Amino acid sequence: MAIKCCKDCVPPQRSPGCHDSCKQYIAEKAEYEEQKAKIKAIKEREPNLTTHSFNEIAYANCKRHKRRG
Repeated sequence: MAIKCCKDCVPPQRSPGCHDSCKQYIAEKAEYEEQKAKIKAIKEREPNLTTHSFNEIAYANCKRHKRRG
């Protein structure tokens, strides 16, 4: 979700420093930050597995079962 209230905003509604006083922008920004916080919490909770992680596991497994000669 992106902030869309200022996309087509033109003078006289839009002015320099508009984000400090625009109630619509402040409301959308708060909602946007709340959504970002929720997504970040979900991403931090879940483990992040990459192909590098699987390669490390496979390499460790090969070393463990190496034949001694």
